[in-house]
Amino acid sequence: MSFKDIISIHGVPRSGTTWLGQIIDSSPNVRYKYQPLFSYAFKNRICLDSTKNEILEFYSTLYNYSDDFLDQIKQKESGTYPIFTKKNDYPSFLVTKMVRYHYLIPHLIKVLENIKFIFIVRNPCGSLNSWKNAPREFNKDLWDFHEQWEFGQCRNNFRPEEYFGYHKWKEATKLFLEMEQSHAKNVLLIRYEDLVRNPLSITQDLYKFCGFELTNQTKEFIRKSTSIKQDDVYSVFKGKKNVNDWRGDLDEHIVSYVYEDLKNTDFERFL
Repeated sequence: MSFKDIISIHGVPRSGTTWLGQIIDSSPNVRYKYQPLFSYAFKNRICLDSTKNEILEFYSTLYNYSDDFLDQIKQKESGTYPIFTKKNDYPSFLVTKMVRYHYLIPHLIKVLENIKFIFIVRNPCGSLNSWKNAPREFNKDLWDFHEQWEFGQCRNNFRPEEYFGYHKWKEATKLFLEMEQSHAKNVLLIRYEDLVRNPLSITQDLYKFCGFELTNQTKEFIRKSTSIKQDDVYSVFKGKKNVNDWRGDLDEHIVSYVYEDLKNTDFERFL
């Protein structure tokens, strides 16, 4: 058995893609795969030169493939991710979550008729501050954040698939806005802050866009993830989240630069 449609979730690192992905995965009609092009099994499997048949073969193989990374088994066993017990044996939707390889989006949307994209954008100050405080993403013993926040060279290493740092936030967000404008039927762009403030309402919009039925499993996950707070920075159980918690933690010089740089631009809506 195979799937009917593909839904690809995209956002830069530390922008809420993990929580968003779990909200989508809570649908019984979804088979969810985590960062497949970054996995050992499918690393760089498709590229800008890939044909339609090659891309379809990649997704078809992915749908029927399981491993600990793609399915985030350790996170589920530790309780930092939920385990959704109500799942169809052969879900109609294959969903992937990506914080890398955003440059592939125009190619994928051009060659595939059955793909939709969900883009999530967070205030860049929030994403930057979250990156600074995530130990697996930013090693404070090795790197100086004041030297890295703008270009993220410590993580990007001139690789086009990586999207750390402020300028990569701008690059990805520019692409998301262009895709929203040119492919409105196949693209939904949401703000992280809106999802945090109104999780059920935004989820209803997401499910309508995807073609999902909203079930109690999703409603219960939203309730738990917004009421239970775990200390693990990688947990999706954040409790009552303050979207402006970066204020007072992120250097004021960085904040002032970002706000001045984005003023009177298409990016200002995300501040």
